[in-house]
Amino acid sequence: MWWAIQEIAQMFFVLAILAIIFGSICGWFPPGRRSKRERRDRAELEESLRTQMSERLAQIEDRIRVLERIVTDERIELRRQFRDL
Repeated sequence: MWWAIQEIAQMFFVLAILAIIFGSICGWFPPGRRSKRERRDRAELEESLRTQMSERLAQIEDRIRVLERIVTDERIELRRQFRDL
């Protein structure tokens, strides 16, 4: 009788080891290949985001140039620029 319990325990132990090994192997590999359509859609999205970020960066750089100019100009020039805004 105790040998039956021992065999069941060994079976659970082997299953646990196999589950750990299988989980480790699955973690090493990427979750699957993407289709051409998915890759194309992702590339288009990335290009769109890249374009938006470039435009936003250009706007921020322009603002920084204006602020640098305002900070470094003489006081009279500063008043004139505030009026122009």
